[in-house]
Order: sequence, then C-alpha cells, then structure tokens
Amino acid sequence: MAIAHDDPRLTDRDGLARALGEAARRTAAVLLAKRAARDVKLKADGSPVCSADLAADLAAKQALAELLPGFPVISEESVGEVAPASVFILLDPLDGTREFLASGDSYCVAIAVVRDGRPLAGAIAAPAIGRLWFGGERSFTQDLDAEANPLDAARQVRVRTEPAEGPLMLVSRFHGDPVSAGVAAAVAKGDGAPVSSAVKFGLIASGEADLHVRGGPTMEWDIAAGDAILAAAGGIVLTLEGERPGYGHAERDFRNPPFVAASCERLARLAIEKAATCRCA
Repeated sequence: MAIAHDDPRLTDRDGLARALGEAARRTAAVLLAKRAARDVKLKADGSPVCSADLAADLAAKQALAELLPGFPVISEESVGEVAPASVFILLDPLDGTREFLASGDSYCVAIAVVRDGRPLAGAIAAPAIGRLWFGGERSFTQDLDAEANPLDAARQVRVRTEPAEGPLMLVSRFHGDPVSAGVAAAVAKGDGAPVSSAVKFGLIASGEADLHVRGGPTMEWDIAAGDAILAAAGGIVLTLEGERPGYGHAERDFRNPPFVAASCERLARLAIEKAATCRCA
C-alpha cells in the first residue's frame, strides 16, 4: 500500500524523525547483541555481510512496521524486493560492516524517510559510541547506554561556526580516495580524522566536525539519513557537481555520485572547487 502525500505523519517531520530514531535505537541493541558475529560472506559487489546485518535488518523492519506501518522499506539487505514509491523508507541496518567486523566503534544503523526523491527525516544510531541522532525540521542527539537504552532526553543540535584554524574533516577509515585526500590537504586542519559509516554526518550535525568528502562509491542508504539530519542542523550535502543528491534511483542501482557533507554551503562549495582540481590532476 502506498503512502499518500497528505498522510498526516509526513507533516510532523520531527515526530517522524523520533519514530525513526526509536526504530534505529531498537536495531542498534540487536547489533550490540551480535558483536561476536564473524560469519562473513561477500555479496555480489564484493562488500561483506554477516549474520549481524541480517538480524539487524529483521529487527529494523519489525520496528518500522510497528512505528510507521504501511511505509515501503528499501533495505540494503533486500534490494529488489520493494520498488521505490513517491514516499518510502531507505534502510541500512548495519552501515560500516568492515568497522563492525574489525571490532571498531563507528558503525551504525541509518534510516530515512524519502518523499519525491528527497529525505524528509532521518535517524542514525551508533551503539558502540553510545549516540543517537535524528532530524526532521530540527536535529537532535541523545546518549545511549551499553545496551542502547536512552540515558537522557534528546537535545537539539546545530552545526558549528567553522573554526578559525580551519575545518576538521572526517575521512573514511576503510574507503579513502584521492579526491577526499586532496581536499583534506587543501582546506582541512591536519590530515582528517578517520571515522566509518554515516556517523560522520551526525558528528558534523552536532558541531563536532565540519566536513566530509567522498570521491568513491556509496549507496543511497549510506547517506540519506545523514542528509536529513545534517540539513535540519543547518548543514548541507551536495554532489561534487554542486547539486543536492536525489534518492530512489533504482535505475542506477541506488548508487550515489561523489558528494560533500559540510557544516555550511560556503565550505561545501570550497570543497567542491578543490575536489575538481584533484579530479583533473
């Protein structure tokens, strides 16, 4: 069943984000319970998948069916089973599988509601670092305990003013590329801080970092939630062509073009300018 454009749940974007945040939090608890999973297989694209991915996928879909019934869900782990509609959910039940398998901390659950190709609301839960972010009209963060239960009330967050000494740029721990490295060398303070997964968007949204550039491949479910959260916090995500990314492109297998996530449009445009130099070199 399709979700109508005038569905009342779509008008309260902060309420929508809170529902996504609860679904992400419940899913994050499953990931904590599966930390010992090491039964790795490779998917057709060469990326790893393990039983934790699949358990989290099931938990997320069950939570979403309860909290947001009727929304079609397109998940990384079941692509092709559901076609994009004008309103749908994008789900990554375990973003950062390599980080998870390496016993790192910056893996997460990422969930977004998309309408007409743009995210209305999103949530990111990173249980190993005890953080939840969600955003609709506004962005919020919340601390989680060792079992992914809330420790306190959610608090609103905003991006920060760019530091005088230069932006802190977050770089991918396992997926570095020459473009992001070149931008870091040109505009950032230091070489960039390595962080995996969509956690990078949350850190920029809550004023703990300023910039992330990705010149390599990503998928829509990797960034849609972060796009929503960052936009609601005053930041921006743009492709390296300078456009806002669209979502629901089954015709390109949900692949994203290279992009920049930044605390402000000025910094994003500067990174795009420097990226163009790196790509032409």
